[in-house]
Amino acid sequence: MKDLPTHSVFIADDDEDDRLLLRYAFAQYSPECHLLFAEDGLALLDALSEADTEPCLIILDLNMPRINGLEALQLLRHSPLYANKPIVILTTSNDAIDRQQAFALGANEFLTKPLTMDLLGQMVLDLRETWRLDQCI
Repeated sequence: MKDLPTHSVFIADDDEDDRLLLRYAFAQYSPECHLLFAEDGLALLDALSEADTEPCLIILDLNMPRINGLEALQLLRHSPLYANKPIVILTTSNDAIDRQQAFALGANEFLTKPLTMDLLGQMVLDLRETWRLDQCI
């Protein structure tokens, strides 16, 4: 029987294509990372509460139904369990106000979704190095 990972990367994004691209990029550039996906902020909060693993990194899209990325970020930062976990905003938005709000609510990084797979792969490598994802396994 395979052991469950002790840490995972939790990703909340409502776009199925973006989830697929992130899954592919992590498989190519950081295959040891265990990924858990949610379709919105509410599903992410549910997944976190039910998970057998804890997050070593949380990635949030901004524009999602039910609970958007900023709302999820605020709720996570008010929880003692996630107050110090690295949280990265990954969005199509390049709006300075979104960036300012994200950092004011406690985001560790604000990244604009890359336009190519090569750039997405490089972003995964950068996340792996910055947040030491190789130690999360």
